[in-house]
Amino acid sequence: MKKIFLAGIFFILVSAANFASAAEIDRAFYFGNPDVNYPLIFTKNEDAAAKINKEIRAEIKNFIDTVNKQMIEGNFNNVSIGVDYRIPCNHENGILSIILTEYVNFEGSAHPSTFQRGLNFNSDSGARLTADTLSEIAKHGNDYTPAELTKKLRAFSEKNKLPLFEDFQQLTKTPEDFYFDDNLHVHFLFQQYEVAPYAAGIIDLDADAKY
Repeated sequence: MKKIFLAGIFFILVSAANFASAAEIDRAFYFGNPDVNYPLIFTKNEDAAAKINKEIRAEIKNFIDTVNKQMIEGNFNNVSIGVDYRIPCNHENGILSIILTEYVNFEGSAHPSTFQRGLNFNSDSGARLTADTLSEIAKHGNDYTPAELTKKLRAFSEKNKLPLFEDFQQLTKTPEDFYFDDNLHVHFLFQQYEVAPYAAGIIDLDADAKY
């Protein structure tokens, strides 16, 4: 399975770029706000790096705009927000995965909310790796269909004793938030309340592992 998977990844990257290398990464602050961190990407291809950095900043802007809209609609007076990140994959073959962890706490709310967004790129071309990329990988033997992911999610929840919602039946689509790890496994992120109660937290499912 792993050899097939790596072959699929190699095919995609060779199709997108003529060379591959790991990116260089610095920490940056959104408009100087030390609570809102994001990775600043540098690669041999300056245009590619510019594309990646633009997408990262766009995600942060979307998060802040959503919080501002919720403040107005909910008539909240104060809110605390934060953004941090980690890099689960910065592979020499050009795969760059970024997880942005977004935090928001509205004054008077029952509890804070946390979201994890997976952003994936070819660091040499700047191309975004999306669900279409996963469809291409699936041609090489990896199954990321909603039905298969549902089976793995149930097995994962049983193994880790994380109860899913009682009325949860099956995923209807492949989750939008995913990332690659150092072994080039695909992980899917299920947000709070998406498939399980708040206490379960954010569920990180390694879709290429055996459960």
